[in-house]
Amino acid sequence: MKRGKVVNILYSVTVSSESTYDKLFSKSEKKPLQQAMKYHRLLCEGLSALDHVNVHVISKLPINRSNFKKNYLKSESEIKNKVNYYYISIVNLPLIKNVFAFFTVLYTVIKRCDRDTVIVGDVLNITTSMANIMAARIKGVKTIGIVTDIPSHLASSNKNSHTERISRFKHFTVRLNNFILQKFDSYIFLTEQMNELINKEGKPYIVMEGHIDSQVVKLRNTLEGKYPGIVCQYAGSLKKIYGIEKLTRAFIHANVEGSELHIYGDGDFVDELQQICAQHPTIRYFGVKLNQYIVNEQLKSTLLINPRPTDEEYTKYSYPSKNMEYMASGTPTLTTKLAGMPEEYYDYIYLIEDESLEGLTKTLQHVLGKSKEELHEKGLKAKEFVLLEKNNIVQAEKLLQLIQRIL
Repeated sequence: MKRGKVVNILYSVTVSSESTYDKLFSKSEKKPLQQAMKYHRLLCEGLSALDHVNVHVISKLPINRSNFKKNYLKSESEIKNKVNYYYISIVNLPLIKNVFAFFTVLYTVIKRCDRDTVIVGDVLNITTSMANIMAARIKGVKTIGIVTDIPSHLASSNKNSHTERISRFKHFTVRLNNFILQKFDSYIFLTEQMNELINKEGKPYIVMEGHIDSQVVKLRNTLEGKYPGIVCQYAGSLKKIYGIEKLTRAFIHANVEGSELHIYGDGDFVDELQQICAQHPTIRYFGVKLNQYIVNEQLKSTLLINPRPTDEEYTKYSYPSKNMEYMASGTPTLTTKLAGMPEEYYDYIYLIEDESLEGLTKTLQHVLGKSKEELHEKGLKAKEFVLLEKNNIVQAEKLLQLIQRIL
């Protein structure tokens, strides 16, 4: 690839600008894919900030009957933060929706490809991935697959029913997803362990555990802007496998004077959580909120907590985006020592070394016993670290280097 030559990136995933997301889903009870959408949007904006890079997004919006009542959504285009978004038309009917989306994405990607184009896609979206791979073969261009989870682990964590029919269908989709995954020319992984598990052919790859918005430098986190009491926050999936149940129990046992635990999200623990809240006023559940609302609450909180257990196999292949978002807020983070977390993070966070109920209780008492000044200083150092080392422009440069290698 010639130095200074423009790189054309077709980013074919499920993503939108913030304004489009808010317009479509601000009134929906079920807000789809907020973290995944933010991941892709920030990476697109990071790429668009680089010289000699054109970013064109082809997006299949996460429309379904539970969050959008109309049967049809026409295609639209917009430019936000130098990113060109094209939202394909959607037929919002079961089965027809995915078939229509496949052919629409396939046609659109082929139409917009030239020989200097690289197609970037989310391997977990079977519909768009199949279209991306087929379009790349037809046009003779390279593909990069973003792997944010292992298909088999994702399927096992989304069990809503144990019927034989659904089990067979999940088994088929996992096999199909794994087949498609192997067809990409190169990869972006969240952890090094992902590469060892998936990339048996030794294809080019980079590890990018996540990224934060370079614009968070504008967010001011001050002691004066904090809640007067001690407010801890957990925001994310409320599935029991992620340790949220143990966190609530430990917080009650810790019984730190003047403290509250604020919880946001949805999952299989919600019904039980609401019962706990009724009995323990220091545990407060706020449901699902838009990301910007949660970020504003993080600025006012004392401590942000991620209790995800480390004894599960899937932790080798994941790095929760909430950890990076927590750190970017400037409020200190307390988290477990996840297998996929690089050691460079350790100096900037508080670690849960003992994950038992008693261990977590003692850790909460210890950390919340520190002065507000000490906690605030820890949070600001974490923000400085991720802002300099993990912002979306720095991480986009790593992706650009991968593109230059495969071209």
